[in-house]
Amino acid sequence: MSFLFKYNEKLKFDTGNENYYELIKDGILHLSKVITFVFSPFMKIALVVNGVKFGSGIRVFGLPRIENKGSITLGNNMRLISAKCGYNSGNLAGGVFLRTSKEGSIKTGDEVYLNGTSIISEESVTLGSRIMIGANTVIMDTNSHNVPYKNRLKRWDKIRRKAVVIEDDVWIGANCFIMKGVRIGKGSIIGAGSVVNNEVKPFSVYAGNPAVFIKNIEEE
Repeated sequence: MSFLFKYNEKLKFDTGNENYYELIKDGILHLSKVITFVFSPFMKIALVVNGVKFGSGIRVFGLPRIENKGSITLGNNMRLISAKCGYNSGNLAGGVFLRTSKEGSIKTGDEVYLNGTSIISEESVTLGSRIMIGANTVIMDTNSHNVPYKNRLKRWDKIRRKAVVIEDDVWIGANCFIMKGVRIGKGSIIGAGSVVNNEVKPFSVYAGNPAVFIKNIEEE
């Protein structure tokens, strides 16, 4: 029975429980969490009916909202968490939301984790691999409205759009906004609650509103 109490790093990452004993106790105390995990394979139907292309090993917890008029391609071994009872970095206010216009495109690499994340594309949003995104973060490649007040509620063709690129191994904290035209360099960290409207250098920490450089990330 000792295996029940042995530390399991993968189990910790997937469920928040350090061993199988804690997992069993968690399941008894939080039945809704168990239901979310059991039904996760069936939630892929939301991807299929919305024309989303996705790789193997993708896991969908809760029901994501998807409005796909353009192109959405998701990589292998991803996690889309749209349920409060799923293991995530915060108390989700809403589920994963993916929306593309006819000209829009969302594309990710492998092992990208979306926790109640919203991605809105009218041009192009590209995510690399091994990216972690905290709860309730929004990524968008458009202003959504015009800047001149006379055009703010019309002339949708004049709204500014610019591609967003997030490179490999980036960690974005909860409640962030990633704005149009941003490139976030490989291995960087965006602090929780930040608004990113300029380029982020690779292997660095940025935070604030607007997000500014904090420090470089040194290899241990």
